[in-house]
Amino acid sequence: MERTKLASTSVASAGYDSATSVLEIEFSSGRIYQFDGVPKGVFDWLVRTPSKGSYVSRMINDHYPYRDVTPSASTGAEVDLVQQLQDSLRRLEDKKR
Repeated sequence: MERTKLASTSVASAGYDSATSVLEIEFSSGRIYQFDGVPKGVFDWLVRTPSKGSYVSRMINDHYPYRDVTPSASTGAEVDLVQQLQDSLRRLEDKKR
């Protein structure tokens, strides 16, 4: 899936497949997740919102089923998406101080 690079400290890029309603997000850590059943409007807002990490946390996490599609994910090492976002948001807040 082709992703668009985003200006964000926590979200590196995002892409959307209209045929399958799959949203793909690459986080700044390099992890890539695909979310199923996401309306196109959610992707459109993600691209436009100034605080992408907060938007993902509020509007995407815990709202849509997801899977880790990071190429190295097949090693069995699972990273908790919620924890990753919280860490990313904490780093962003630390930078603001």
